[in-house]
Amino acid sequence: MVSDTKDPPPNFPPRALIVGNFCHDILIRDAHVVTESLGGAASFISTVFEGLSVTYLTVSKVGEDFAYSTNQSPIVVGNSKTTTFRAFFDSSIAGDGHGDRILKRVSACAPILPSDLPDFRFEFGMAVGVGGEVLPETLERMIEICDVVFVDIQSLIRVFDEIDGTVQHVNLKESGFFHMLPRIGLLKASAEEAPFMDVEEVKKLCPVVVTNGKEGCKLYSNGGVLQIAPFTATQLDPTGAGDSFLGGFAAGFTAGLTVPDAALLGNLFGSLTVAQIGLPHFESRILQRIKDEVDRRKLQFIDSLSPGENELIHRMPEGHEQFHKSLGTVRSECQLNLPASHRAVEQVNGLT
Repeated sequence: MVSDTKDPPPNFPPRALIVGNFCHDILIRDAHVVTESLGGAASFISTVFEGLSVTYLTVSKVGEDFAYSTNQSPIVVGNSKTTTFRAFFDSSIAGDGHGDRILKRVSACAPILPSDLPDFRFEFGMAVGVGGEVLPETLERMIEICDVVFVDIQSLIRVFDEIDGTVQHVNLKESGFFHMLPRIGLLKASAEEAPFMDVEEVKKLCPVVVTNGKEGCKLYSNGGVLQIAPFTATQLDPTGAGDSFLGGFAAGFTAGLTVPDAALLGNLFGSLTVAQIGLPHFESRILQRIKDEVDRRKLQFIDSLSPGENELIHRMPEGHEQFHKSLGTVRSECQLNLPASHRAVEQVNGLT
């Protein structure tokens, strides 16, 4: 039995459609539970959208055991458990936040079906499943009802060990989604996921962005490749960093930023996320500063961009380095304004 408890979308019609299940995330370091929190890419992206005033609708499924409140209610599936992940971190292994992590899915809610999606149109969609819940036919429906769809490759290639639920990957060509690539707006992958596709082949079908933690990210297109600079951050928890990146990127691009500038905004939100444990908190004053910088950057291009030029990603726009510097100043101020609760958790758990 499925009970649909979705709230009416705020500020109807919303601009964005986010498709992916909410999760329970359990972070374990050296056999000790660090925190339990709301997880799932949909939760991280919706947090970014809330901060940047992007109107959206989420389509997510959870079980009757769902433990958290969200801005938009998920679909509750009767006699089912919420998708739950345990992330095991080992302090003895040097890494940038992922090499020292083993991720296991311990329960999975029902997949999201095409019939679960609304019938109205969206400016853009986010296919961001984490537990195998986005089906090929569901992505097909998203492409039909959204002007453009941004896709996280984890929605397409994740598989799970039948015994202990350890997250594994299949090659993108074997995923059942490969034929849809020419119809999506952008494919995002982490450096750990990128080897499961041929980037040189895929970039001919759709733009690709590969995130790489403290190294920033790379944008690939038929025109070539661009390296987008990172922002310095003290990493406490890498969970959700790629999701926040994608949320920041999509919000920036659809607001009128060039692709390289939108990727820079994504890097900023990724850095803000890794500096906190669990679902991040973005201080309102900092968010306003970010929106002001984005608006200022957009004004620089109102008269200078030719039609269609915003879609080019093979060259840096003029002023990109200054935009990075301006966002970096905001990032430094944010470091001084992290919620006290997160600093306390950091001290108690020795995660510095």
